[in-house]
Amino acid sequence: MAQQERKEKDLIDELIMHWHTVLPDLDTGGTETIGRIVRLNYFISRELEANLSHYQLNIGEFNVLAALRRKTVPHQLTAGQLQGLVMISSGGLTNRINRLEARGLIVRLPDKNDRRGVIVQLTGEGKKLIESAAPTHLNVEKSLASPLSQAEQTQLSMLLKKLLLAYESNA
Repeated sequence: MAQQERKEKDLIDELIMHWHTVLPDLDTGGTETIGRIVRLNYFISRELEANLSHYQLNIGEFNVLAALRRKTVPHQLTAGQLQGLVMISSGGLTNRINRLEARGLIVRLPDKNDRRGVIVQLTGEGKKLIESAAPTHLNVEKSLASPLSQAEQTQLSMLLKKLLLAYESNA
């Protein structure tokens, strides 16, 4: 099986082969890793979005609700805290908050510690929705990783964590 895996070519192999045809001295080492991460992101995002559409959510909205649900009662965060957890610009977060608030899934409250700030709180409806969506979302993630053995998943997770930490420490 390992022999068969080495012979199979993915799109990234094809792209690298074409680069080497036109620019033989081009260093494509990073493409072998980053290209595959980017390509996997496409497939992963597509599957996650398809699952979340059953809940009338997109991945960004799910992440906001999930971040709030992971907090203890009263399930609230400042907009700044939320922005850091969901890795988005303040403008992008405002759009997500507007959509979720319009659906009654969250409310905005004044921040008593910062008159310009806002607290975002999960509503009962939002809590019910995220508690319904989260298990299926995590099952889809598990399914997406299933082509790898548990040992391979652990190894890949550690390597990706190492890469992430290199960038998060500079963020």
